[in-house]
Amino acid sequence: MAMLDINWKPSNKELRQFAGLCLVIFGGIGAWGAYQDGLEGHARWFLIAAGALGVPGLLVPALVRPVYVAWMALAFPIGWTVSHLLLGFIFYGVITPIGLTLRLFGYDPMHRAFDPKAETYWNEHRTGGDPSGYFRQF
Repeated sequence: MAMLDINWKPSNKELRQFAGLCLVIFGGIGAWGAYQDGLEGHARWFLIAAGALGVPGLLVPALVRPVYVAWMALAFPIGWTVSHLLLGFIFYGVITPIGLTLRLFGYDPMHRAFDPKAETYWNEHRTGGDPSGYFRQF
């Protein structure tokens, strides 16, 4: 299964959550716009969207299934692009400079340096003494 996937068959619970979010978000934007400018302009359309998606979707979730699926299909490429850009930025903008800096100063936290005189590279590991500590790990 892919990390990002479109849910083509959402459950009634997911559809109700979507309807509730539409009601709260669109209703909030519409209420804020109505408070600022009255019911002129965009505020009216946000309130209509809140009422048209939120209320029927909470009562009969199957009514908002096409809107939910269309919304997810349109949002999928945006999410895919943003997640890959963010992961690329974190790797090349954070992890790579840290690794290059550590390598520049010769720090090797895993002790991977080759030693031709060493008989073995095995490091002894000390185990815990009291087995009751397994039940109190934190």
